[in-house]
Amino acid sequence: QRVDCIVPLTDVEVDALAPRKARFAEAGVTVCCPDEAVAALCRDKLRMADALSAAAIAEVIPTYTAATLPKDAPFPLMLKPQRGRSSQAQLVVHSADELTWALSLRADYILQPFIAGDIYTVDCARDARGGMATLTRRELLRTVNGLGTTVEICPAHPLDAVCKAIMAHVGLVGAVNMEFIQSGDAYSFLEVNPRFSGGVGFSALAGYDFALAMLRCHAGQSIPVPPAFTPMTIAQRY
Repeated sequence: QRVDCIVPLTDVEVDALAPRKARFAEAGVTVCCPDEAVAALCRDKLRMADALSAAAIAEVIPTYTAATLPKDAPFPLMLKPQRGRSSQAQLVVHSADELTWALSLRADYILQPFIAGDIYTVDCARDARGGMATLTRRELLRTVNGLGTTVEICPAHPLDAVCKAIMAHVGLVGAVNMEFIQSGDAYSFLEVNPRFSGGVGFSALAGYDFALAMLRCHAGQSIPVPPAFTPMTIAQRY
């Protein structure tokens, strides 16, 4: 039976398939994820933070490695694997002793000042012609691995413009998910997931089919024009 498209749904699948898109294309199969260079940038939290900070596109949390962390960096600190997924292995440390212990666990942690606030998730799509669609939601309830279960749909949110600028800057083609944290009036960038979000069904319920947009992006077609979204709160049981 013929396979026309493969849609990676997890970061591990993106890591495995993005470098092999050309080989699949030779066999007539389209891998629906960003090209290798873009996917690699999205998966690298340190490189992406540095790129967005240099371009002044988004509010970026100061991001360090163990070697570049200032000696006077204030605690608490958030530690994340540089190419982590689904909040796995993230730690918050409150002292130098805790930091030393955490860094003994693995060598690939990045370090950021810990910020408490609401998490915003943005489903995004961009076609090769520059057409874009975004839909922002505030995560009201989440599972321990970061999957939203109750969300507030936020039409015409300021993060829509930020995400469109990020997609254009990195040359992204396809559908992805971006996350931010709100602290006061600021929305700080957290990460780009170069795949569907686990909660992409919320966007479908709100009125936009990002799965269709994904397929059209990778077929070289224009994505559907987003509708005027309605504010709403949606809950799902997992």
